[in-house]
Amino acid sequence: MKKTLSVFAVICSLLTTVFFTSMSLPAFGFDSEIDFDSAEHIDSDIIYQVSVDSGDYAIISFTAAEDGYYLFEALGEQYSNSIIYNGYYEPVITLFDSGKNEVQYVEFDAYDPSVENNAPYAKMVQRIKKGETYYCKTNLLDPDKSGTYLIRVMKAPDLVFTYSSEDEYSGYYQVYRYTGSEKEFTIKTRYTVSERESLYTPDKNVILNEIGLGAFEGNEFLETINFPYDFGFVASEAFLNCKKLSNVNLSWNIDTIGYRAFAGCDSLKSITIHSNSVLLEPKCLGYDENGNKYSDFTIICNEGSTAEEYAKANGINYSIINSIDPVPTESSHNKDNTDNTNSTGNTDNSNDSNSTEPSNSNTSDLPEPTSATPYQNTSASISDVTVNQVIKDIKPKVKKAKIKKVTKTSKKRRLKVSWKKVRGVSGYQIKCGLNRKMKKGKKVVSVNANRSFKIIKGLKSNRVYYIKVRAYKKYVSAKGEIKKSFGKWSKIIKAKTR
Repeated sequence: MKKTLSVFAVICSLLTTVFFTSMSLPAFGFDSEIDFDSAEHIDSDIIYQVSVDSGDYAIISFTAAEDGYYLFEALGEQYSNSIIYNGYYEPVITLFDSGKNEVQYVEFDAYDPSVENNAPYAKMVQRIKKGETYYCKTNLLDPDKSGTYLIRVMKAPDLVFTYSSEDEYSGYYQVYRYTGSEKEFTIKTRYTVSERESLYTPDKNVILNEIGLGAFEGNEFLETINFPYDFGFVASEAFLNCKKLSNVNLSWNIDTIGYRAFAGCDSLKSITIHSNSVLLEPKCLGYDENGNKYSDFTIICNEGSTAEEYAKANGINYSIINSIDPVPTESSHNKDNTDNTNSTGNTDNSNDSNSTEPSNSNTSDLPEPTSATPYQNTSASISDVTVNQVIKDIKPKVKKAKIKKVTKTSKKRRLKVSWKKVRGVSGYQIKCGLNRKMKKGKKVVSVNANRSFKIIKGLKSNRVYYIKVRAYKKYVSAKGEIKKSFGKWSKIIKAKTR
């Protein structure tokens, strides 16, 4: 049994015809021991086509020409029978270091088979020293299929993206990994990604939706990060252990700061949060990488905001922004509530079918606020109604989510959660813990509406976890605030980590 590794001189687009010459790779059984000595060596920046038979995989070797970050990519190619379009082959990548130790495993992400012109794309970024050799195994997720996919290894661009299709006409990016060396970096609202930067690219510029999981983790150069005014989502561990990061200019419309997003940022002494209703996940601010609280960290926020609630619940210093001029007042606070160190500013209504939680809307067409003219909500306030008038919110109903399966991955301390999509929702929330009440080992993760699975990292090895999922819809309250209406939690599923 043979499989073919073909070299492309030019790749015009995802769905266009390509030209290539052939090379041979030996075939290996899917479950057999990998013969690293038989790995075919490939060069940087060349696009190869791999054809694998059922149960087979390809193993290649790559040697770095210089120190730096390298991007490993695999892009599924389209298949169909003679009449009906079926979909794309779904590749996965496993990376091994020079000692044949597995260092990364990834499956394709952000792929929705129901959306046309949307292909499964797997990628990983690895820092490699000059002269080091790494081994890359690629295969199809479905071992019963025979098919083709494209692979490439190249020096990683400063920003590596994930593209998610919302439909065949639109989608959005998230930052998958930042590999640059800038001291100050400014996030833009839109990006255009070329074929030189990614095998999978849309044909137009696309809005940036979020900073992804661990996107800036461990960057040794970054000192200042600037967000655009209408940027909303910072994922878990996005800036973990950025030791020199000292200045974070958050969006005024920040919606979510994920679990441990800024943990381990030793130089970050304060952060200003203008949003009244940002979702602050556990230990996202004010903690080091080991979960210890910083004594010299301050949150600057609005009175009555979820940021103030988070500071109080975690015993973190905080200062209140003056309601007219967004400059902190002289009075600061340090209230140590050690009984609830994992609490955040939002209320967890686990048994409430339609609990609500504040959230900020995107107001991208509003002018950038300044200290002289802070953004103020122009909707009617409580003072605009009579004393006897009752304001009631009309909350949308949200269907109960359903988990399809929870599986362990080849990497330790991770679980992959897959669920059935709920139509018309704004996103999902996943909660897991070491007991059914999820008070021990609790982790909460937010996911965008187009996703149907999530790999949860940072769990304990060889432990049983309890997992549940719920969907939510954003809506406008009677007072003009953007809130979230949550559906019921799914049935709890148990799974054990590797």
